[in-house]
Amino acid sequence: MIGVPAKLSAQVRVFATGNGRKTDQVDAHSVALVALRAPNLCRVHADPDLVALGLLVDRRDELGRARTQTINRMHRLLLDVVPAGAKKYLSARQARELVTTVTARDRATLVCVAR
Repeated sequence: MIGVPAKLSAQVRVFATGNGRKTDQVDAHSVALVALRAPNLCRVHADPDLVALGLLVDRRDELGRARTQTINRMHRLLLDVVPAGAKKYLSARQARELVTTVTARDRATLVCVAR
């Protein structure tokens, strides 16, 4: 791979289109022109440690989103079955204890608790 400086590709893009508008196709074309014609560009290599770190960061973000979705789902269900709902910051233990206090008064409560 060859590293193409952003300023150089922007200059080529302005001259190639005449108006300097940045679209994906025009940008890719200008980067390719610079890579083919500019002398002394640096070759770059993907660092395997950085790739692995990027994968770990993406996985952490996914886990955070899944946790937030689970907490929001739990709060929504607790609002359906507990008259006062649940406090804003609720641990798993506190949620479990709150669910055990629920008595089934109607069919909707039975469905929510059974989930």
